[in-house]
Amino acid sequence: MPELPDAVVYRRRLADAALDRPIADATVVDPLILGDGLEPHRLGEVLRGRTLTDTHRHGKHVFVRYGEETGWLALHFGMTGRVQVVPDGTMPEYAYVQVHFEDGGALAFECPRKFARVRLVDTPDAFVEAKDLGPDARRADVDAFLAPFASRRGAIKGRLLDQSVVAGLGNIYADEALYQEGIHPRTTVPELSETDLRGLYDAIQRVLDAAIAVDADPEALDPDRFMLPHRYGDEHCPKTGVPLDTETVSGRTAYFSPTRQSPPK
Repeated sequence: MPELPDAVVYRRRLADAALDRPIADATVVDPLILGDGLEPHRLGEVLRGRTLTDTHRHGKHVFVRYGEETGWLALHFGMTGRVQVVPDGTMPEYAYVQVHFEDGGALAFECPRKFARVRLVDTPDAFVEAKDLGPDARRADVDAFLAPFASRRGAIKGRLLDQSVVAGLGNIYADEALYQEGIHPRTTVPELSETDLRGLYDAIQRVLDAAIAVDADPEALDPDRFMLPHRYGDEHCPKTGVPLDTETVSGRTAYFSPTRQSPPK
């Protein structure tokens, strides 16, 4: 499932290859991908003749501005969504929303499982507020990160996945950050000290930066430092060699090292 590092990669892709190119038309192959009641014909009416002028990201959402003083496209990638800039207009198989440029190229929004969404919004800030998204996991300073935890209960894994607490983390990078800090995913928030949470914040930054550096390919992370390559490989802890364990926490499968991440008492 795409998480914050994937959204960073997609935003950069759009910024590098899709801005300042006049739009000829927009095609909606499956309207299920459109969110908040957006009609297929409306997307074409809004984008036709305009150019994409700016990009922004918050958590797992990517925003693309159309025109100089008009609105934004808001892209959320669901479980299998991604953005491709297609140089010759040849569409990938699951390109359910397409933006065609006058130069012949196109922007393809793909999602085989159709859980992704394309919306038209006034501003990214207004969207973030309306969706009650928490601070961005990569841009928030440590105090902004800590603030939502003061009134939270429940397992730390569940709170990290709660986009109203911190925006951008999903299952795999939450697991990796907890592994790096030696915190069992079932540990409750009240069991963690401020020092623990500050250490977790630092671990999140290290994990996200490393994932972005390898273009959001978790299997390309350094196998001597990170659990994720082993999660997809030999399923052993890179630091101790013991088999990784799994447990359902907050409705999601959590991977952890039983020797590095002791369960709560």
